[in-house]
Amino acid sequence: MSWVESIPLPALRVDAAGVVVEGNRLAQKLFDRPLAERLGRRVDAATDAPLPPPIATIPLADGALLLYSDASLVERLQQQVYHLSRLASAGRLVAVVVHEINNALAGIVGYAQFLLAQPLAPEARRDLARIHEEALRTARVAQNLLRFSRSGRGERRPARMDELLARCAELKRRDFALRSIKLELDLAAGLPTLEADEALLSQVFINLLTNAQQGISSVKERGHVVVRARTTRRRLVVDVIDDGPGIPEPLRERIFDPFFTSRSDGSGTGLGLTLCREILHDHGGEIRVARRRAPGACMRVSLPIVAHASAPAEPQEPQPPAARIEGCRVVVVEDEPSLREVITRTFSGHGNHVITFEHGEDALSYLAGEQVDVVVSDIHRPGLDGMQLYEQLARTRPALLRRFIFVTGDALGEETAAFLRRSRAQVLRKPLELDQLVRAAHAIVQRASEQGELFKSAPASGG
Repeated sequence: MSWVESIPLPALRVDAAGVVVEGNRLAQKLFDRPLAERLGRRVDAATDAPLPPPIATIPLADGALLLYSDASLVERLQQQVYHLSRLASAGRLVAVVVHEINNALAGIVGYAQFLLAQPLAPEARRDLARIHEEALRTARVAQNLLRFSRSGRGERRPARMDELLARCAELKRRDFALRSIKLELDLAAGLPTLEADEALLSQVFINLLTNAQQGISSVKERGHVVVRARTTRRRLVVDVIDDGPGIPEPLRERIFDPFFTSRSDGSGTGLGLTLCREILHDHGGEIRVARRRAPGACMRVSLPIVAHASAPAEPQEPQPPAARIEGCRVVVVEDEPSLREVITRTFSGHGNHVITFEHGEDALSYLAGEQVDVVVSDIHRPGLDGMQLYEQLARTRPALLRRFIFVTGDALGEETAAFLRRSRAQVLRKPLELDQLVRAAHAIVQRASEQGELFKSAPASGG
């Protein structure tokens, strides 16, 4: 296929004398007869009706490329812009909704952990453990949705590829099951950890799985998709294989062109695979259609294994129960009532005094003049949020900043991520594992006793 055919505008290539050498299929609408009959004739004599002037003339070594306007393309672009605008709005809505879901799950998980710590009948304990597990599973799905709804270029961090691929499969598994499509993971042991933007790479594999599902559903009622991952000496190779209709040879390159879609029902944006290719190129990788003998399609993703990327973490031994803090003053700033109660009950007893606030302004007034040992605050809330509270205290009681633990159910956008990098404050994800919260508080109190002056949080003189 000529490179001229891939141009998304009507295009003619002419030689130095202005004779038509070739054109793409979109250029056919410029003529009153088949394009093949016009080859070898001057462009200004190639049709009985005068051609519109080209919108651009690009010089070539042996002639020029003439580009013409296409009203249908303008209409398609308008539709795509509208569609992308709706996607962006949906992404923002997902972030808000999932934040609320995470807050509710934080209370469910917390109360379940309290009950599981009590003496229970075996059947009741089994049922309660199932509630706890299902709430945590829901939280994992919510966290994945938050990652995928994030906009902009995210931070590159070590990403375990086996976990990333498993998360993507988990998000699509129910959708596949509803369409009688079996989804299989075939992941080699010891897959590498890559420096990557997890949200963007996840978008790539979610898109490939969605394409595979739609391809199968377009031709039959059930099917099979395999996600296979292997490593070579220098690269990670991931194949997404389906037993659908496959990709015809002439389309194997065109499917990556912007706005190209093979769906006749208008459901495709023509941007999915283009974005996948750009994301992978940005990570030093590539994507192509791999050849296979069996029916169906195989989309092959290849990513470089960078030498400095972290090695997969070794499985950790279960941690012992967290050491509790005793005789401490704990401030909790949280606008979600159930989570506020869960955190309060976690630290109650053992001589601790827990003070709770719904609003950041009230917490700031209290912290301006009181001695405290630990501050647990959410990051985003109405009014004075956690970041603003922290920054105001940085001016009046800087030593108190060492006592902060942030909790959040939000996606960490660039602004929030930059704040946390600057502050180096500890962050725990909602829903909270209460032992993890207790460990974090115990570590703060222990460091305070060891480092003395650095952790003194009495009010600054004159402050």
